Amino acid sequence: MERSARIELTLRLWSVGATESFDDYVDQLVGLLPRNRGILERRAAEVDAGPGAPDALLVMSFPDSASVDGFLRDPLRTDLDDLAAAAVSRSLITDSRHRHEPGVDQDADIIPLRPDETQ
Repeated sequence: MERSARIELTLRLWSVGATESFDDYVDQLVGLLPRNRGILERRAAEVDAGPGAPDALLVMSFPDSASVDGFLRDPLRTDLDDLAAAAVSRSLITDSRHRHEPGVDQDADIIPLRPDETQ
């Protein structure tokens, strides 16, 4: 599968200040990627963008939406809830799919459902 065909998720995490627990949580979360066919594309341990910036940023990619759902609903991820509660004050997950906004002068992304068919 082409790298460009993968679905990317960006996870931003804010620490409560417990550095060891925070790093442990991030490491264990990244460890779940292979079981859901995910790949860690990029990882920034510190995001130097001023006050309010996340303490870690992870860019993960998956081959399809079923793999994304598998990662988000992974029971082992739920097992990390206690560690997350002790280490993470806030998290935000976004995807890289572009959306067309009504009233904005731009073309919407077109994603063919059957790439083998000509348009």
